[in-house]
Amino acid sequence: MKKILVFLIILSNLAFGEQKNPINSRTLDSIIEQVSKDVDRGNTQKAISTLKKKIAENPSESVSLKVMLAMLYEDNGKKKESEKELNEAIELQKKYPFYDEDGKKRDIKLAIGIIYLSMEDYENSLKWLKQADDKDFNELIEDQGTPKDYFLGYISYLANNIEEAKKYLLKSYIHDKEGLSENVLGQIYFTEGNQKEAIKWFLASANKGNPGGQGNLGYLYYQLGDKKSALEWLQRAFETAKKTKDNDLMKEMQESIKEVKNSQK
Repeated sequence: MKKILVFLIILSNLAFGEQKNPINSRTLDSIIEQVSKDVDRGNTQKAISTLKKKIAENPSESVSLKVMLAMLYEDNGKKKESEKELNEAIELQKKYPFYDEDGKKRDIKLAIGIIYLSMEDYENSLKWLKQADDKDFNELIEDQGTPKDYFLGYISYLANNIEEAKKYLLKSYIHDKEGLSENVLGQIYFTEGNQKEAIKWFLASANKGNPGGQGNLGYLYYQLGDKKSALEWLQRAFETAKKTKDNDLMKEMQESIKEVKNSQK
């Protein structure tokens, strides 16, 4: 539950700014702090009552509060009540739209999808992200250079909806500058036991400089008994991780390299 509230703080303060006539940010922070304390103390009903009261006091400024209330209901197994609050938030934003810090309108459906993603509820995340405004979605991820289809494909993969994941990833890899799509496709085919396709996609990812693809390719070659190729790609993954200061991946690659070298003795 705490994870939900932490992410809602991010949502309220960063992702979607405030409405044109917003609740003062200090007031919003105060509400979130109060609700968080009540939840941490196990007093969810008090947290719900607080949100209901604040929504009643400021119905024109309560889209984010309704989303928060919906997540509390969701966490307590009240699916019908949660869905009701989310739908009301969506309707409310038609009259009182969100604006970010640059004065751009933002779609609450995108926020809801991201919140569900943070909760690892991939089915609901997909449901809302698919409905979200494409322009908002693309603007949110444009700095990452990663296509929308990749995110939908990756979340489908996490939801174990493999065929849908393939559909999105086979579209996204063409525009994917980072090789993320190819790496996930490689993982899918590897899991399916299709080593030829797995090598194809890991190699495509690796050639775009993706350290995950490089490391996975090295690991696959190791499994196939090609230790020379395995060491080559694992070392390249380590060097790429070093450049990007990804310490966790560096450590993982060092351990894998050590394992391969030890197997040669």
